[in-house]
Amino acid sequence: MQRLPIQFGVFKHKARAAFAEAPDERARMGRISGVLWMCAATIGIVDVFLPGSDHLSTPLVLAVGAAIFLYGLASVTGWIPWEKASMNALALGMMLTIPVAGFTIYLTGGSLSFIEPLLVCSLLYAAFFFPERWAWPLAIELVLVAGAPLLYDPDAISNAFLPRYLGLAVGFLAATWVMTGLKKRLVAAEVRQREFAHRDPLTGVGNRRHFDLTMKEELEKRTRPFGRRGLDPSPLALLILDLDDFKGVNDRHGHQVGDAVLQEATARALSVLRSTDTMARIGGDEFAIIAPGAHGEGAARMADSIRDAVGAGEPEEGFPAPSTSVGWAVFPDDGQDFETLMRSADDHMLRSKRSDPRREASAAL
Repeated sequence: MQRLPIQFGVFKHKARAAFAEAPDERARMGRISGVLWMCAATIGIVDVFLPGSDHLSTPLVLAVGAAIFLYGLASVTGWIPWEKASMNALALGMMLTIPVAGFTIYLTGGSLSFIEPLLVCSLLYAAFFFPERWAWPLAIELVLVAGAPLLYDPDAISNAFLPRYLGLAVGFLAATWVMTGLKKRLVAAEVRQREFAHRDPLTGVGNRRHFDLTMKEELEKRTRPFGRRGLDPSPLALLILDLDDFKGVNDRHGHQVGDAVLQEATARALSVLRSTDTMARIGGDEFAIIAPGAHGEGAARMADSIRDAVGAGEPEEGFPAPSTSVGWAVFPDDGQDFETLMRSADDHMLRSKRSDPRREASAAL
């Protein structure tokens, strides 16, 4: 029997690593940003009344501080629905609010501002949460805003602002470089961890956890609209396949041969699937395939293709040829929830197993 290579990692795993563009992550970013704005406003208001602080009109500084505090509060409480904004919209929003920080620097003494050190909080926020394509532009904008007193403060040079600004600029860029590098390592580590958690180590396809999550996502697309996105009107096919007489293969040939049969059958099934399909091992010799967009006739053709592919080729001496029984169910015709679709596909598979003469042939090997 010709051995087909197992392609580990071919299963569709939509790994949501940290910093991913998911609604819950964007909501968390909004809350953290709000806390930072509230802290900055509070410090700015308190510093106005401390001895030695240099600032313009106290009522103006207090009014700006109060407005910034309310903006932060709206972000923390969810009054501003950041979870509905894209990552690009969040980045553009930050790009537009950084000049507000520059204005507060102007109000609080320019080259002697007591607010300027707080820009490091915005820098770390940008470098940690945003993808690199946005982290660097935001960091550069913060550096430029921090140096703005050189343009309007006539005392900047005499206040030794220039050497301090040079150190700050280098520090900001170095911190961005370190944070973006750290983020890459964290993301890569989480992707690997999620891959191990969602992949069957023997066959390389998804495991039961991956199957459950993917099936849940596909059903939610068709039953629960999110934001402006309406329901997905496309059909969804679920196929269940079970290797014929797999227990007998293990009993007669040993588990090592049984593992090889599983790998062979998996590789052959994968060879006829589409790139949009998801295959997972959900039991000892039981697999499931999620086929978005496949209707009843398409699911039937896919089942025939899988049976033919798994049973193709001549068996080697002493090595049993794999064969499989396949059942399917289609959303919404055969069910509109996970349990009903699974039950319908499993029933169809059992009927197929009882009526397939190849099962008897495989049992005789």
